[in-house]
Amino acid sequence: MSATETTSPGAVADIAVSLSGVSKSYGPVKVLDIPELELRRGQIVGVVGENGAGKSTLMGVLSGTVTATTGTILIDGEELHGGRPDHAQALGVSLVAQEFPLVGQLSVAENLLLGRHPESNAGRRFGHWLFDRAGTRREAQALLADVGVEQVDVDRPVERLPVPVRQMIEIAKAWGHHPLVLILDEPTSSLGPVEADRVLALARRHAEAGGAVLFIGHRLDEVRSLADRVIVLRGGRLVADLTPEQASEERLIREMVGSELARADVSPPPSVEQQVVLRVSGLTADGLGPVELEVRAGEILGVAGLMGSGRSRLLHTIMGAQPRTGGTVTYQGADFHPRHPAEAVEAGVGLVPEDRKEQSLILGASVRWNITLATLRRISRRGVLTPKADREHAGRLVKELGVRLHTPEQPVGDLSGGNQQKVVFGRWLATKPGLLLLDEPTRGVDVGAKAEIYGLIDEAAKEGLAVIAASSELEELLWICHRIVVMAHGRVVADIPRERFSKELIMTAAAGTQVGTPNRAQTETPKEAIA
Repeated sequence: MSATETTSPGAVADIAVSLSGVSKSYGPVKVLDIPELELRRGQIVGVVGENGAGKSTLMGVLSGTVTATTGTILIDGEELHGGRPDHAQALGVSLVAQEFPLVGQLSVAENLLLGRHPESNAGRRFGHWLFDRAGTRREAQALLADVGVEQVDVDRPVERLPVPVRQMIEIAKAWGHHPLVLILDEPTSSLGPVEADRVLALARRHAEAGGAVLFIGHRLDEVRSLADRVIVLRGGRLVADLTPEQASEERLIREMVGSELARADVSPPPSVEQQVVLRVSGLTADGLGPVELEVRAGEILGVAGLMGSGRSRLLHTIMGAQPRTGGTVTYQGADFHPRHPAEAVEAGVGLVPEDRKEQSLILGASVRWNITLATLRRISRRGVLTPKADREHAGRLVKELGVRLHTPEQPVGDLSGGNQQKVVFGRWLATKPGLLLLDEPTRGVDVGAKAEIYGLIDEAAKEGLAVIAASSELEELLWICHRIVVMAHGRVVADIPRERFSKELIMTAAAGTQVGTPNRAQTETPKEAIA
C-alpha cells in the first residue's frame, strides 16, 4: 500500500496539488510518467532519485516552466496552464531552484522584489511606478529576517555574494510570495548544518500554516527526518511512495538505483614519513586567518565549518583567486605565491569550485571541449593540437570516469549534475596535479554519482595526490577524509584525526568551542577556541 493510500482521508479542499496522467516526452524519449499524484495541505513530501530520474522535469511541470506532453495538473482545484510560470505563481506555486535564477548585477533588494512592486512604493504617477528605494530596502530586510538572515547588505550586488548567501536570498524571494505550494529543489546543498536546519524549520513552518511542501534532496537523512511521505523517481517513473517508517536509507537507495549500493572503504591515511605537499603558515587574506595547516602526499584533508567560516575563502586564497595579505605557503618544498589561478595550475594545483555551472563549465560547449580544456598543451605536438588527438584524449577520460552521455560532442549542459561534476574532476585529474582543491565536491549530485566521485577521489589519493576537500556536508567528510580541520571565523580551530571522527566533535569546534586536538602544523599546545 502506498503512502498516498495510507494518508488519512480529507476533503477535496485539502488537496493542494493533483496530477493525473502527467507525462513529458522529448521526441520519442519519455522523461516523466506520473499516472497519479496528490499533495495535501499541511504535508511535506520528499522527492528522491538519481540525477536524470525526472525530478527536475517534475518540478518544471509543477512550476509552469515545462509544458507536460499529456495529463492534467490542478493547483488548489484550478488547472495549471503549461509553459506559464506566471500562471503557476498566481495559483500559489513558488519554486526555489537548485541553480537559482538571480540577476547578478542587481542588488539583493532588487532581486528579492523583482517582478512585483514593493508594498512600500508610493504608487503610480504620470503612468509610471515611483521607486521608493528606502522602502524597498526595508521590505527586503524584512523578507530576509523572516527566513533568519539578518547580516546581509541589501544594496550589495548578488554576484559579489557567496553561494550559500545567494541560496538563502532565493529562499527568501520564494517565501515572500506567500505560496500555497513551496517547491524546494536541493535547498540545503550549499549550506552548512546550522543554515540547513533553518531551511528545514521553514519547510515545517510552511506546512504547519496549511501549505504544501515538495522537498527534493540528495541528503537522505534530511529527507527522512523532514518528510511526511517520500516518493522515489527512477527513469522518469514514480517507483515508490513511502511512509517515514518505510523510508529507511537502505530502502530509498535500493528504490533509487534498482539495487544495493556498495559502500567503498577509504584507503588508510598516509604515514608521517610521506612528503608534506602543502604547508600553510600564518596565512591571511580578507576575512581569513591566520591559518596554519599542512597536507601530505596521498592524504585527503577535509575542511569543515559553518557558513562564513572561511572554507571556500581558504581554497581560493591558496589557488591565487583571492589575494593574500600575509603568511607563507610552501608547495612541494618551494615557496608558493600564485598571483592568479593560472600560475597555480601551471605549478600543478587544481580546483573543483563549488558552483560548476558558473565557475567551471562552459555549458554550451561540448563535453570534449570542457574535459580537455586544462590539458590542451600536453596533448598538442609542437604547439599544434589535432582534432584526432583531442577526440581520443576526451574519449579516454570519459571512459575512465564513467561519464554517461550520448557522445563527447554533445553540450556539457545537457548532462545530469553528477556527470557534469565528473567532467570537472576529469579535467583536473588529467593534468596529474600534485594538489587538488575541492569545494563542495558533490553539490547537487545524487547518491549513486556521489559514491563514484568518492571512488575517484580515493583512487587519486592512493596514487599520491594530496587532496583538500571543503564541504558543508559532514557525512561526506566523515566518509572520505583521513583528517578533518574545522574552521570558525576564518581560522582553523581544530584538527581531528580519523580515529576521533564524530559529528558532535566537529559541530562543537565549528561553534567555536575548544575540542583539544591541535593542528599538526602547530605546537603541542591545544588551539584556543575562537569566540
